[in-house]
Amino acid sequence: MAFAAAAQFHNPCEEGVEMSSALIDPYFMKSERLGFRCWSLEDFPLARELWGDIEVTRFFGGPFSNEEVRLRLEREIERMKVHNFQYWPIFMLSDNDYVGCCGLRPYATDSTIPELGFHLRPKDWGRGLALEATRAAIQFAFGTVDAKGPAAGHHPENANSNIVMAMLGFSTHMTSFSQRWERTFHTMC
Repeated sequence: MAFAAAAQFHNPCEEGVEMSSALIDPYFMKSERLGFRCWSLEDFPLARELWGDIEVTRFFGGPFSNEEVRLRLEREIERMKVHNFQYWPIFMLSDNDYVGCCGLRPYATDSTIPELGFHLRPKDWGRGLALEATRAAIQFAFGTVDAKGPAAGHHPENANSNIVMAMLGFSTHMTSFSQRWERTFHTMC
């Protein structure tokens, strides 16, 4: 798989970062077909399209209201500032079509093990994009933020996420129950 990321990661979301190169190429990370960039407040329409969609969010408490989407977007932006990762918006390199998001967030039990996740628009399901995006995010976790290894969680009825985790080499670690839903957690083998 082709993958490009800076050897020494410079957070492209930091204030004062030279943006002239971003105008030429807005993606700080690429896989074979996907470009990754950072969320901004101007991305609310993209975030709303994704997290306001019942098919995308049915396994994690959605669809979300405009206010909930705005808060989720702000949380992703803040996560990038604090941790140098987030669930980045991803786009097709061929035509810059918005696909969804994929990336990392802090894992509750260990700050050196980020949690991997992805949310894709239904029109992009079944194209191998989740697998491609998560492979890039895993490489970022190991190569850029020096993680011990990623974990991943999803609703146990989300069979497609379970398939992606298995294809990535994750093994089921445990199932956790909360007041809202249960999650199956995976760790890398």
